[in-house]
Amino acid sequence: MTQSVGFIGLGTMGAPMAGRLADAGLEPVVWARRAASADGVIDRGAKRAASVDALFAACDRVVLMLADAKAMDAVLGRNTPAFAARIAGATLIHMGTTPPAYSVALADDVALAGGRYVEMPVSGSTGPAQTGDLVAMAAGSADVIAEVTDIVAHMCRTVIPCGAVPQALQMKLAVNTYLGGLVSGLFEAFNLAQTARLDLPTFARILEAGPMNCDLLRMKLPKLLAGDFAPQGSIRQACNNMQMIVDEGARVGAAVPTAQVMLALVQEASRSGWDDQDMIAMTKVLGGQGALP
Repeated sequence: MTQSVGFIGLGTMGAPMAGRLADAGLEPVVWARRAASADGVIDRGAKRAASVDALFAACDRVVLMLADAKAMDAVLGRNTPAFAARIAGATLIHMGTTPPAYSVALADDVALAGGRYVEMPVSGSTGPAQTGDLVAMAAGSADVIAEVTDIVAHMCRTVIPCGAVPQALQMKLAVNTYLGGLVSGLFEAFNLAQTARLDLPTFARILEAGPMNCDLLRMKLPKLLAGDFAPQGSIRQACNNMQMIVDEGARVGAAVPTAQVMLALVQEASRSGWDDQDMIAMTKVLGGQGALP
């Protein structure tokens, strides 16, 4: 078998990431639970697998960019005879975000099945995914990380080794704790300015002129001003990520009060039916369109 690349998980992040591989001429073999999700990547030069089994049969390195652990288990056929048949001889590149303990157990199962495993969650949203400017955190064997670097380099501007599994996912949760504080602070400040009937373009100019200006501000502030709720990072994703942060904080004994507050906000946004909207839907909760528990 040649060094073929498979890609499973063509959602908001996965589709542009797989598209980068296709644009680079790697002809990734792709599979999605909703076949239509693969259409755009196929148009860019990817190959469509008829099934998960067909993808693993054709590829020795497989990127997983799935929504959560449940989806990963279902796709891989974990705890079924299909799992070992798919995994033997393959290298799994787990680029999504799952609980660290789940990744440890999966790595053990992959090794028992005769496969290789690397944990590579990414920092960034749809914009960096489209331009190849994601930051990957890598955990696992140095040999396996080196083996997949040529793939990941088309999707990420840098790969930072973090140690053994699950330290990349723990690092991702720590990074997302800071990210959560930044975005929740911005949304709370915007809600205050809006509720006080301040001039919002002036509010934006002051933020842009000062030390708080950053890529995140430049990404989210125009969406706030325009009331643009198209997802870069959705409420659904934020619920999953903040719950993992709170759970990991409890597991290791770290206080995460800001994450707990943000979790309450995004859960209320979810209950209000805004799962598929951008995280800026938190401002609707702060503005009283939802009712905090």
